[in-house]
Amino acid sequence: MKLQSADIKRLKWAIILVVTLSSIGGGTVFGTHWLHKDTDRKYIAATAARKDIESRLTRARDEELELREKIGRYQNLAAQGLIGTEMRLDWVEAIDRVKATRRIFRLEYEFAPQRLVDATILPGGATAGGFEFMSSQLRLNMDMLHEGDLFNFIADLRKEVRAIIQVRACAIERIGAEDSQRSNSAQLKADCTLEWITLKEKK
Repeated sequence: MKLQSADIKRLKWAIILVVTLSSIGGGTVFGTHWLHKDTDRKYIAATAARKDIESRLTRARDEELELREKIGRYQNLAAQGLIGTEMRLDWVEAIDRVKATRRIFRLEYEFAPQRLVDATILPGGATAGGFEFMSSQLRLNMDMLHEGDLFNFIADLRKEVRAIIQVRACAIERIGAEDSQRSNSAQLKADCTLEWITLKEKK
């Protein structure tokens, strides 16, 4: 069947309509696809933003909790008198008081100048945050009836003084015949080194 020019003229508007509708349909499909992709991108971005906000809130809560714990520890140390200038005069009075209470036969001691703690005491270093760990070393020599006198003496000091007392070294031996004149009752002698640790705020 042959199409005459008259037929083509009659079909022209139909063809134009079909092409137009096809274009509109294609545009609609493309637009729908693009809108779907754009919605996906916005959803992914919103999800990422929400997760970032949640992560920031979690970090903020963790930091707040850590700060509260640090403040609590600081207040606890400050209440114990462990922060600030060492109270050496109070320490000496406490030693004399415990010596009298425990009836120690003979007690000689000497404090060394204050210094930063060394790695053998605090492997992580003497600095922590805004503080420095300081130590005054005490060399102690005493006569006693038994080992319990030394243990009780140190335990009493830890309760009395505002410092952390750490035993660095201690040697106990029997009093020999050449030392028997030191005391009629003493059976042992001890030579100890104690670290008296406090904290000082960094300048």
